[in-house]
Amino acid sequence: MCKEFRDLTTNNKKEANVFICGVPFDKNASIGKGASEAPKVLRELSKDLPPLDRIGRDLRKVKIYDEGDFVTEDFDELQKNFDVFFKNDGFKVIFGGDHSIAIASERAFFDKAKKDGKIPVILHLDAHPDICDIYENSKYSHACPIFRSLEYGYEDRNITIMGVRGFELQEIGTFKKHPKLDVFKCEDIKMLGVENFINIITNKYKDEKYEIYLSYDIDANDPAYAPGTGTPESFGLTNYETMEIVTKLVKNLNITTMDLVEIAPPLDVNNITSWLGLKTLYEIFAGLIETNKLKK
Repeated sequence: MCKEFRDLTTNNKKEANVFICGVPFDKNASIGKGASEAPKVLRELSKDLPPLDRIGRDLRKVKIYDEGDFVTEDFDELQKNFDVFFKNDGFKVIFGGDHSIAIASERAFFDKAKKDGKIPVILHLDAHPDICDIYENSKYSHACPIFRSLEYGYEDRNITIMGVRGFELQEIGTFKKHPKLDVFKCEDIKMLGVENFINIITNKYKDEKYEIYLSYDIDANDPAYAPGTGTPESFGLTNYETMEIVTKLVKNLNITTMDLVEIAPPLDVNNITSWLGLKTLYEIFAGLIETNKLKK
């Protein structure tokens, strides 16, 4: 039996440079459920994934330590779990779960960045802005993490929303109240071109005074490429475009933590959405190696 993340895992926490945890939770998803199964499926599929990127670069400098799953419906408790998780000295990856888990992780990240003497930043790659105050009578809906982050203390000028093409009316009102919030619609990225878009984000956040959390909702990808998600949204980015965006931003910026959310295996076809998430993660690993960003 192959190990999860074959040839990349370690049982020695001291030699690890990438730390992974799962949050198998999807009760705050509004349409299709199933994201709670993603951490298990991603780990299972990773057993068959060779330690190489798409052009054959060896990834074995990556040493993954898996912290297991955080299983709780209490967001204060979940935030405490992340407080501990973020103490690990390496690149952190969170497998959701629906996007509501970012309410807890982004709060914990805010506190960590402040303790590090850094300005906390969120890069939110998603088909939806997720900036509703209340959605379906809940402040903890997966449509609310960015609003909750603003409420917690993130400055609007330090949040960038990317790839959106599905909005709620209340979100349009929130944008007007926060004019410093950067919102790049999918249409904007297509018109600018991916390279120009990446340069804009890099130029804004390249200073080391920023510590950055990348939140990657798989529905940023067009559903033709990522059908296994609860809220598919047409007219999206291609797999290659999203891969270019996340890998180059991780290479260029001080991104220390990312989440991968809203993969819903029960809604998928032949696991292509889960494979997309894993393959994109491995491209990120290649970028970390290329730029000598791994701690060990």
